[in-house]
Amino acid sequence: MNQEYFENRQQVLCLKYQPTNISNYRQQQNCQPQNENLTNTLMLAQRIFREYKQNKFQVRKVSVIQQQQQDKEPEQKKQKTTIIDSKRYQMYSNPKNAKVKLLNSTANNSFYTKKSTEKYQQSPIKPKTAISRAKRILPQQISITPIESVGPIISAQSWCIINGKNGQLMGGYNQYKSRQMASITKIMTCWLALKLTQQFHLDLDNTYFTVPEKAEKIGGTTAQLQSGDKLSIRDLLYGLMLPSGNDAAISIQHNFELYKGCDFILQMNQNAQDIGMEMTSYSNPHGLYHEANYSSAYDIGILTYHAMQNLQFASIVKTKIYFSEIEDKFGESKEIFWENTNKMLYQGFRGVKTGITKEAGPCVVEYYEDNENSYIIVLLNCRSVDHRWQDAIKLLDWIRQ
Repeated sequence: MNQEYFENRQQVLCLKYQPTNISNYRQQQNCQPQNENLTNTLMLAQRIFREYKQNKFQVRKVSVIQQQQQDKEPEQKKQKTTIIDSKRYQMYSNPKNAKVKLLNSTANNSFYTKKSTEKYQQSPIKPKTAISRAKRILPQQISITPIESVGPIISAQSWCIINGKNGQLMGGYNQYKSRQMASITKIMTCWLALKLTQQFHLDLDNTYFTVPEKAEKIGGTTAQLQSGDKLSIRDLLYGLMLPSGNDAAISIQHNFELYKGCDFILQMNQNAQDIGMEMTSYSNPHGLYHEANYSSAYDIGILTYHAMQNLQFASIVKTKIYFSEIEDKFGESKEIFWENTNKMLYQGFRGVKTGITKEAGPCVVEYYEDNENSYIIVLLNCRSVDHRWQDAIKLLDWIRQ
């Protein structure tokens, strides 16, 4: 009998089973069982063994899973949450194991206490499956000209086509809306400088202007001028229109105001009013951002129409490459090479000016002339630098149909 008992007891221990009450279990190992309890012990061992075979359940394995889950989620441990996927919970929630549940609830040495069953019967807390994030702010997209506007679909937010022969409007979209115009401002700067030169009877080639210090420090596009450089008015105008030199614009304004006593910005606005530019205001000669420096596509088209009547202006804006000889402040001579920023000159166009700033976007004014007609195309706030060239070609093809 003792031999059979020890064999059954060894089978119980091989289950790696550890009851809830550890102190009682250790007493069972150290003490020999009484004869009257031998039958009950064997029955318990057999029931546990059958339970193990039927459910293939290992308590130690479940405890390891619980320990790993507690290490990963300490907050769930404080909230007394449970592991839904554990086999222990499945066994108690599975209706097929009703007999096992009844057996353990009536057994004196059951390792499933009443508190433990109540614990696992609680509804589990749903885990968070996503992390709440702030609403993503997408960059503003520049819309394309709607289909209902007159003309082809292009990226420019404002555009117009002016007849180069009579200055009449031939088509447009948002052509009367005021916008920042960037270096398109230099069209007025160049045209006014040519008018003042004629007014004061100055020689374009023999009158020299000196570059001030503030011109060298101006930002944006540059003609590579340095403080103290001396160059003719003609060279200064090429440095203004070809490389779009902001330093050349400041130099022109400074010298006319210094030696001729005129308010250059005031003259720019006066000229704009004289030719009917009602939606235009100038605050600087270069076009860098200023809230009071704006115009509309139609006004720029009218300005270009009048400026192209000046032969000197038309000759400057169609030039692709220009070499200038400059005398620096030490009396030494140097040469500067300028290339026109208007790439459409290589596509048959004959001017006139490009411009780009963060606020104005890519802008361009183009002039095209054939045997019968001439067109002035104004594009403001295009989607990209490349789009302004494509938009100009689309509008030219559309107007020539």
